[in-house]
Amino acid sequence: MPNSAGLMNLQVALYPVVEGLAPLTLSDNTIAALCHELEQILNSPLRSTAQLHSLLDAYKSRIQNTPENQLRWQKLLNVMQVLLEVNDQREIIRYLSAFQSMLIDEIAPRPANLLGREDSPLTLKGLENHNGLLSPLRPVSLQADSFENLERLSNRRSLVSSYKDYGVHRSATLHALSEPYYSKMVPEAEILRFVPYTLLATTSDLFPLKLNRVDIPSNISNTVSGLLHLIFEAGLLYQELKRMVDQYRNSDISPLKKALIIQIDKVLRTYSGFVNSLAVSGKAMSLLSVYYEIYDHIVTLRFFEGFTKNFEKTSGDSYLMISKSLVFHGDLHIRRLTCDLSENLLSLYSEYLLNWLTLAKLDATNDEFFIERIDASNELSVRLNLTKVPDFIPKGIASKIFVIGKTLIFLGKYCKELQCVSDLSRKYRNLYEQKNGKLSSEFHEVVHRHYNEVTKKTVDVLMRKFNYKKVVFVLKDILLMGRSDLIDLLIRKASAILGAPSASLSSYELTRFLQESVQQSSLRNLLGRADSNHVIGGLDARVLDLGHGSVGWDVFTLDYLLDGPLTVVLNVNRADGNKEYLRIFNFLWRFKKNTYFYNNEWLRTNQVLRDFKKLAQSSPLVRDLSNKLSKADVLRCLLQQFNSKLENYCFRSIIDENFRKFDGILSLTKTVNDSHKFPTVRLKSGILMLDGILRPKKSVFDGQEQTKQTTRLFNIDELDKMHNEFLNSILSHQLLAFGPNHRVGMYSGQPYPTSLILILNLIFEFIHCYALLNNAAHEILIQMNLRGEPQLLNNLLVQFNSCLKNMVAVYKSFKESSYLFIKDLRTDGDDELAKLGTVLR
Repeated sequence: MPNSAGLMNLQVALYPVVEGLAPLTLSDNTIAALCHELEQILNSPLRSTAQLHSLLDAYKSRIQNTPENQLRWQKLLNVMQVLLEVNDQREIIRYLSAFQSMLIDEIAPRPANLLGREDSPLTLKGLENHNGLLSPLRPVSLQADSFENLERLSNRRSLVSSYKDYGVHRSATLHALSEPYYSKMVPEAEILRFVPYTLLATTSDLFPLKLNRVDIPSNISNTVSGLLHLIFEAGLLYQELKRMVDQYRNSDISPLKKALIIQIDKVLRTYSGFVNSLAVSGKAMSLLSVYYEIYDHIVTLRFFEGFTKNFEKTSGDSYLMISKSLVFHGDLHIRRLTCDLSENLLSLYSEYLLNWLTLAKLDATNDEFFIERIDASNELSVRLNLTKVPDFIPKGIASKIFVIGKTLIFLGKYCKELQCVSDLSRKYRNLYEQKNGKLSSEFHEVVHRHYNEVTKKTVDVLMRKFNYKKVVFVLKDILLMGRSDLIDLLIRKASAILGAPSASLSSYELTRFLQESVQQSSLRNLLGRADSNHVIGGLDARVLDLGHGSVGWDVFTLDYLLDGPLTVVLNVNRADGNKEYLRIFNFLWRFKKNTYFYNNEWLRTNQVLRDFKKLAQSSPLVRDLSNKLSKADVLRCLLQQFNSKLENYCFRSIIDENFRKFDGILSLTKTVNDSHKFPTVRLKSGILMLDGILRPKKSVFDGQEQTKQTTRLFNIDELDKMHNEFLNSILSHQLLAFGPNHRVGMYSGQPYPTSLILILNLIFEFIHCYALLNNAAHEILIQMNLRGEPQLLNNLLVQFNSCLKNMVAVYKSFKESSYLFIKDLRTDGDDELAKLGTVLR
């Protein structure tokens, strides 16, 4: 084989490869012709794969199509397709020399009649046992299909023998074989001159640089190319990170993200300085030494490139939480990187915390804080987002942090305690700053102290300045009718106008009647106090809008107007609320209205019966009328008792019971001597006795003075929550609850509130019929005293009997409804409802 590829003709270099790969049945003349035509295709500027397929198909048709021949044709096709992609004829000859050297020396010899020469002393095998020798169709790459790859894929490492005219002599050295391939390779020293440019994302003549791409020349070996792939990763990572830093350096992003960009920029400057010093230090003696020196920087750049994936969609607090979680990473290098990064991000996050804890500000958090503002118009409209609480802040501490800032807003904006807020902010900012932004257990302890002091101050302001306790009791005494004398006085005074149509009601008159009732009731002690009647001044009379045709009894209600900070902690018919007090008052108003009319009609009946007694007792008509009125009065009494029993149950077992629980939590009625009271229990017989065994106090035996028991302080959210739970516990009772969770009576098939409202309506309808009966009896009495016309008296008697008949019909309906209601209560399974059913029976 000639030593220089330039002296070798392309057809001469092509012949041994075609002869070794073509089917054995082809003659020498046919192989020579095939080589000539293949040479023409390779030298043609318009060569294509289609021409190659057409040529080989023509020669395939000349011989038998056996599996062995198909395999040989495919191997020849694979080699020629690789050569089609090479433009330089000298390079083609080098490839052919490499292919020829890979043909092992044990391929079977061609038949003598085909070869036309003596058999070779070597016994050669076919290439079918070396399918991996020639790679199938792959993307063309001078690095991939180079001499080194073919030698790596070969199972042979020895030189090969071929025919004496075209083969490689066994005396050829490896240097001689590789010289044609390496003659034009770029020296490593030349490569080292251009590597620093690429590492700093700068294009060069040897390594053109594009976006996320470095072009490596074809005249570089696979070994060097592999090293360059590893080294140039740093350049591509640097290019990507530099582009991101330049993009976001001056953009409007959050402080945490800005800190991350600054940290990356610092890393890039350190890397750039290292590459410059490496280029002039003389340490880069080889590509291997460059890779060794730059390896740690590759890891650093790789970390930050992966860390900032989806930079636009990821929030700054997420980067903080991720970096904090990587502080304990197993790789020490990653641990050092994340420690520096998390400290920088944490310093900014601490500013979020301090601004909220001391100034209650959320202006510059960029939705990266676990406290979020819901409504910009309402400063107290904030919420705690537990999903954004970092892992290094316990959930309990996060809740206290949230309450502290919210309470500062409450004290400053609503309670006008500006000096108090300023003192607290200054005091605790100094304490927080002493922790140097480290969210350690000492920081948590300061948060705990801050929370206790702020909460204690808030409760003190509410109780002392805004009369929280008094307002709660007024709500219970008036809107929940805890003081019945006020409601009774108001009904008596306003009964005349309450019977008129709702359109004619005067708010001025209702307010006047309300003021007079307060002055004459047990609530008059709230007048003339130091609070300038602030507590009782919130009481107001309202008229509901129920449409045309309603009377005053149906639309009248009482309301309590709150202002200032009490609106935050007490839900009293809020504009966006469920109007719990309004619903409860309107329900209880039905009982009061029925009781008033029943008492009035009872008095009228007694007066009519007394007047009838003054007439002739021997008159059968008088005795009949008196008997009927007395029996009607018995029915009235039965319904009034039923109404009173239901009213007493609602007040005692629903309202008072739930208020006692509410009071027990807040200790609203606690006195100074409460700590000296003993636990007691009341037996069924009414006897009050000690609950359990009294245990001695350790302070007596230890000789210590008895200390005051500390009570728990509730923050503004807890006060509001407990008050709402108190109202909801009343409205969730089975007799008042409406909604999907209510129970249905077993016998009536109706919810308890529906049955109860139906019975109360029947009771009111009965008293209406009873009032008509009293009217008719009074008219009869007048006619009998005047000895009027008999016909007029007969008409009044007919009217009396008709009213009596209607009243009895309503009573029967009441008995049926009440009977089913009582059976529902007794079979409900609830002990309290069963007791109520027994009482109502």
